[in-house]
Amino acid sequence: MKASLKLAYKLVAKANRKSHQNNKRLYDRRAKVRNFKENDLVYLYNPAKQPGLTQKFHKPWAGPLKVIKKISDLNYKIVDQNNKQQLVHVNRVKRAYNSEVWKPKFERRTKKRCKGRQGNTQNKTKRRSLNLILSH
Repeated sequence: MKASLKLAYKLVAKANRKSHQNNKRLYDRRAKVRNFKENDLVYLYNPAKQPGLTQKFHKPWAGPLKVIKKISDLNYKIVDQNNKQQLVHVNRVKRAYNSEVWKPKFERRTKKRCKGRQGNTQNKTKRRSLNLILSH
């Protein structure tokens, strides 16, 4: 009985190795090698849709997002335009080629603030010149 169990175990282990090698060969035929550098723009694949929404209007690719660090050949740390970081597998990302669409929120805020400050400075200058004219 023991001998037949050992033999069965060896046969199953051999079949598992053979099956694994065959599956790897089939997967590798279609697998793409993807390499990203820091500051590359990518899209993130997220096929899950929110409950209650139709599949018809679901957009599975989100982004663009920016690669901030390569953790390994398979994992990357990315950041979205709201500065939210995620660790993702390389199979969930693809390269984005239009770099003009990347506009992080903190850059957008600073531009608005600068415009507002310039306007206030101009108004203060006008008020000062009016006060000088009126005081003389």
